[in-house]
Amino acid sequence: MINYYELGPDKKLNEVVMAGSHDAAVTMGGANTQTQDLDIHDQAVAGARLFDIRITGAVVKKGGAEKVVTLKAYHGKGPESNTTGVDLRTGTAATAKVKSMWGGEYGLSLTKILTDASRFVTNNPSEFVILKFDHCHNWEMIAEACVQVLGDQIYKGAGNLNNKTLRQLQGKVIVLFASDGLELVRGTYSAAQGILGIKNLSKAGSTYKDVYDGMQYFGKGGTSVGKPFGKVEQNIKKQRKLMARGGDGNPNVVGMMYWTTTGVFESIRDRNTGMWTAPNVAKLKDMWTNGLDEAITSRMSKFAKIDGFASGTVLKAFMPNFVMIDFVDEAKCKHILELNTIPPTFLVKNIDNFMRTDT
Repeated sequence: MINYYELGPDKKLNEVVMAGSHDAAVTMGGANTQTQDLDIHDQAVAGARLFDIRITGAVVKKGGAEKVVTLKAYHGKGPESNTTGVDLRTGTAATAKVKSMWGGEYGLSLTKILTDASRFVTNNPSEFVILKFDHCHNWEMIAEACVQVLGDQIYKGAGNLNNKTLRQLQGKVIVLFASDGLELVRGTYSAAQGILGIKNLSKAGSTYKDVYDGMQYFGKGGTSVGKPFGKVEQNIKKQRKLMARGGDGNPNVVGMMYWTTTGVFESIRDRNTGMWTAPNVAKLKDMWTNGLDEAITSRMSKFAKIDGFASGTVLKAFMPNFVMIDFVDEAKCKHILELNTIPPTFLVKNIDNFMRTDT
């Protein structure tokens, strides 16, 4: 099993490179829907530490005296409606916003996701798991389930997650809500209960804040659904441009790179397999170092006067930290783990290239 703690317990979250799982809980469905084979626990064992999760309501029993509703992951589009029934998790009456799937599929239940995450950190107390909730419905119900199911294993530390060390995060499940969800639950749930925020700085007008309860990252995935051919090359170009823009010009920002593709009718599995052939793994590593060069060069105007900038350790702080992938497995995660071993001496050796100010 990949153990990121062995990289150094006092390394900060923004100083290590880890695998992340894109549409982490969609383990079933058609070729254009399914994005993962393994459940959350087994993906974590393989090496994923950040899980991209979308949750909506689903009716799991129709007819009889009452409907039964539950919260499930999803991938796809469909009409939405408020449905009242018995909550499968609590056994009490609940009204949930339900998305009816067409051209998509429901995935794992939220309860399964949370129990998997809890089991992993119980069995591997030096490690942690980050659950990133975005594009969700029923935020209050999600927050309640996270707090109740995870119990003492939910991370309750306030402050900037970007600068927390692996030692501070060990043994915990970190729950992050996108801004719209966070706003809806803030009257009831705060960082003290374990509900933190996540903010994407690639959106226009977003800036990094030193004081923020949660994680601030830079990056965006997906390729054009209207361009079904050349998905791998599309993604390489998109990620290279994003990396060159940097994370608001601040080395403390967590970088997120998507090694995935988007499409409506094509097989996600087939495209994913193509991205992990030997030439494309080499492209990923080549893009990483090239993107590092571009990112550092683009930030020189803000950080050229930092003392000791020629240190490779400081230069490595500009590297993205999560590589989001489909169909997580140990082989892919090992490739990503190796990105931690780009030697500081390589960066120092190339400092003349990084310090260019004439272009």
